[in-house]
Amino acid sequence: MVHPSSLPADAAAGLSVACVALPLNVALATAAGLPASVGLVSGVVAGVVGGLLSGSRFQVTGPEAALLPLAAAIVAAHGAAGLAIATVLAGAMQVALGLARAGRFARLIPRPVVMGFTVGIGLLLLNTQLPRLFAVEDTHANAVALVAQRTWGGHVGWLGVAAGALTALAMVALPRLHKRIPAVLVGLTLGTGLMVWLGAGYDAVGALPRSLPTPSLPSFEGVHLASLLPAALGLALLASLGSLLATSSLDALTGARTHSDLDQDLIAQGLANLAAGVFGGFPVMGAIVRASASIQAGARTRAASVMHALWLFVAMALLAPLVARIPIAALTAILLVVGVRLLNLEGLVAMWNQSKSTLSVVVVTALGIAVFNVFAGIGAGLALASLLYVRRHGALRLEVQRVTDASQLQRGLHVQSPEAPNAPEALDLLVARVDGPILFINHLKLYELVDGPPWAKLVVIDLSRVSLVDAAGAATLQYLAEFLAVRSSHLALVKVPPQLEAALEPIAQHLLEARMHGSIEEALLGAGLVHPAPAPAPMEPVTLPVPSAHPAHIAHSAHP
Repeated sequence: MVHPSSLPADAAAGLSVACVALPLNVALATAAGLPASVGLVSGVVAGVVGGLLSGSRFQVTGPEAALLPLAAAIVAAHGAAGLAIATVLAGAMQVALGLARAGRFARLIPRPVVMGFTVGIGLLLLNTQLPRLFAVEDTHANAVALVAQRTWGGHVGWLGVAAGALTALAMVALPRLHKRIPAVLVGLTLGTGLMVWLGAGYDAVGALPRSLPTPSLPSFEGVHLASLLPAALGLALLASLGSLLATSSLDALTGARTHSDLDQDLIAQGLANLAAGVFGGFPVMGAIVRASASIQAGARTRAASVMHALWLFVAMALLAPLVARIPIAALTAILLVVGVRLLNLEGLVAMWNQSKSTLSVVVVTALGIAVFNVFAGIGAGLALASLLYVRRHGALRLEVQRVTDASQLQRGLHVQSPEAPNAPEALDLLVARVDGPILFINHLKLYELVDGPPWAKLVVIDLSRVSLVDAAGAATLQYLAEFLAVRSSHLALVKVPPQLEAALEPIAQHLLEARMHGSIEEALLGAGLVHPAPAPAPMEPVTLPVPSAHPAHIAHSAHP
């Protein structure tokens, strides 16, 4: 709830966030091959819509570095009009996801995959922005090779490199002196001042409008919609995933007692993208970096997010001539610093010391994003995280007992019951108790039960502690049953949990008596290895003598 007493603090926090967002919005737009004004307009309209409707009190909506690679690819293939259409379509998809209550599933994504996502975006930024800093035109080639080529055998705009280095140095060093110093703005001022002072020609942001453009639906003329739809879907999924992860992280950061409404957040981000697309803007998402800066600056309510957008509009209206002179190299340096920070090198080193398997999920996700695309990286990370989880929590343990005589049966921990039948003196029985899920990664361990010869006349598998049997596990159990049947033996499954009966029913025909048994004793009886105890003989009726009445008693009872 917004209160008048909190507006000064929210306005100050919004101004602090706007100082970070303004150069970043401009940098992202120019890096995608769009006019700088597109980034500013997107920050204004999406910031207002997202701030008013977000399911999180502190979420800040705007252009984000994670969206840059996909946005740049759409611009390269379909132009600025194609990106506007894709942004509108992505926004509509996000609204539909929110109405379908899909936001809750974001909490199921493992944290190493989330970290790998941010690291992968950092790698993408470094790969795409280093050539721009060194004035390399072909940004699709390998960044390191291009930089080396230009450094040793080609022209390099060293003045732009110097301006970028000065901007980056200010961003890194000034926060160490005081956190409230607007390091990004100071860095841009220093970099721009250097270029202007030397009077050299350089690539700059260029002219900016001083007002918002008239909203209009993007034209579909000349745009191949069929090839644009997959890109729009990817944009919707990426923006949704990034926003939901950012909102979940904000809940953890603020220690909120109640979680943010992720479904409402999806709807808000979708409407923000619809607004950005209608104004011909850059796609947007919830930004954890800006939201964290807002909280650190003293934000109290969602008004801080709205105020940040209004401050951006004021800067566009009043400071357009100054923003127009900012060097592209300085903006590129901002993105490079953001990319390095996203790598989170300290966190990677700490993870190396704590859990190398967890680090492997981060690395696989990040490399998949950097080498292929965002969805390939996230998919690979989720697959590896699932395998590691199953490996850690899905270990299969076997407790095996070979029974050869009745005395062993009576001493068996998992064979004898209080009402066990009488057993003959000689038995040929293998009892195995399975603990853990039977899955494709561990089902081969069951082959230990037929490691012979000699093979037991009956192999009994107790499944009471098995939570899951997948297709590979069921196939292995069927193979064991067929293997033993060829050798005149039997396989019996006992104590099968109710949730597994349907999965194992198809293999019942291969089991002892073509069914599953409720206990080991039932399986022994079915195999003829034990015999039921004889029923006790019926007891002869006993007639109790009736004592004769005592005369004195009769006399006493008859007395009136």
